[in-house]
Amino acid sequence: MIKLTDLFNLNNMKYSDKVKPKHQKKIDMVTELIADDITIQIQPFPENSSKETKSELQWLLDYNDGKINQKEIESGDNVLETFEKYCDDNKLKFNKTYYKQILKESVKTILSLKYYYNRPRPYQLGEFYGIKDFKIHNLDSAKTPSYPSGHTTQGCLVAELLGREYPNHYDNFKELATFVSNSRLMARAHYPSDISFGMEVAQHLLGKVIQKKND
Repeated sequence: MIKLTDLFNLNNMKYSDKVKPKHQKKIDMVTELIADDITIQIQPFPENSSKETKSELQWLLDYNDGKINQKEIESGDNVLETFEKYCDDNKLKFNKTYYKQILKESVKTILSLKYYYNRPRPYQLGEFYGIKDFKIHNLDSAKTPSYPSGHTTQGCLVAELLGREYPNHYDNFKELATFVSNSRLMARAHYPSDISFGMEVAQHLLGKVIQKKND
């Protein structure tokens, strides 16, 4: 049983007490391809002490029968290369400069949301509960607050944009976005609810890319 003081500390646990300066620079960036007047409805994540969060932690431990495929984790870690390789393999033109800029600008919204919610990573709650297996990934790309999943947002956004260029490949692009998301779950770097919110954020960003094109 958790003591009231521990419960208070758990529910008030954050990823970080402050925004890293390098992240603040990205939050303050001026965007060219994504309209920056983005409004996203507040969607609080489940409380740290909630049954839902505990279930999510257990779900991560059970994912893929508890087996961690490091190759998949490393492959899904690079969103740009994942889609570029598919396009190369299928002889589709891939405007790397454009999509690289899209991913760069998407970070403005992603980091703004991450630090607004400031959700601790699964490994931080794992430490509270004495579970050791959450820090196994050790990804440099997982050193920000957890909610939403930035990789999911970026993967879904690129999939939607490429799907508009190549409609016959849309389903395959969506599968690649799912692969990217799943690699974050396998790494135990995100809760499933981070993934769900990341997908929603991608749709907002997609609308702002289209808006910017039409301006």
